[in-house]
Amino acid sequence: MDSYSELRSAVADSGVHTTTMETLKRIQDAGRLGIHVRSAISRALASHGIGHLPAELPPNQDDEVRLYLLGTPIADVVSAVLTPSERGDAMLRSVGSSDAQEKLALIRDIVCGSHKEGI
Repeated sequence: MDSYSELRSAVADSGVHTTTMETLKRIQDAGRLGIHVRSAISRALASHGIGHLPAELPPNQDDEVRLYLLGTPIADVVSAVLTPSERGDAMLRSVGSSDAQEKLALIRDIVCGSHKEGI
């Protein structure tokens, strides 16, 4: 993957796309993953309509990052989990009302990175 456009297509195809910081660093054509490079990557992702988890991009090039399209139901779930609000609570309740186990597993995977017991 060589561009943010290609990355956006990959995210759009899968809904949630996992990549490494090394890939993002290469797309950004950057050197070390210092705070300024990570901030620039975050801004570039947002300008292409892509959100990321964790919210603060990690400094290690081997670390994985989950990407999703902003303005989608997945983005709404992420926002509801990370930014508590009455509206977000209502949305999470609706997610839990049908196919609860599958949807909760998806939320867990998106927010936590993997399915963990007891969460």
